[in-house]
Amino acid sequence: MVKVIYEGDDFKRMLRTDLQKLERLVEAKKFGIFEVEYKEGKIKVEIKKKGPDVVVKRWRPV
Repeated sequence: MVKVIYEGDDFKRMLRTDLQKLERLVEAKKFGIFEVEYKEGKIKVEIKKKGPDVVVKRWRPV
């Protein structure tokens, strides 16, 4: 079983429908940077594999 780790508080404040769309991306084993809906706007999130776990965090360009 793969463990999904959400880094940051942004995901706790997401609407349930937006979080379900994000979970579908994780279930489909899509990795990379994606633009997802967040309340009235959109944010970019990075989904990557770290060992046996999947890490989801907000992507901010450096």
